[in-house]
Amino acid sequence: MNIRKRLALSVAAVAVGSGLAFAPLASAAPQSAAADCPYPYVCFYKGSTKTGSFKDVTSGWQNLGASKGATTMVNTRHDDIVYTHFTNGETWCTPPNNTTTFNSWVVDKVRISSASSC
Repeated sequence: MNIRKRLALSVAAVAVGSGLAFAPLASAAPQSAAADCPYPYVCFYKGSTKTGSFKDVTSGWQNLGASKGATTMVNTRHDDIVYTHFTNGETWCTPPNNTTTFNSWVVDKVRISSASSC
């Protein structure tokens, strides 16, 4: 096996082993979610059911309560990023006007920041 193939396999193994293959995915907020989650809120959903919404910029984490384990988060804020914390200790940053799907990670906390980029 040549060096390129070995390197590619090693990188893939590290990505899967470290959980990167299951990391959250960010995308532009869909119109349907924006209708259900008005500006300036950050909304959490389990499937299609909204479980909570947050709007305050904080310096610390807010526990999600009923939104713990949500499958999707919508950030309708135009200039603020949102950090999410997971039960595995990882964090994720979602840019303004974006949606994040959490995949297999279990979200448990949120923090809205006035920073405009991750």
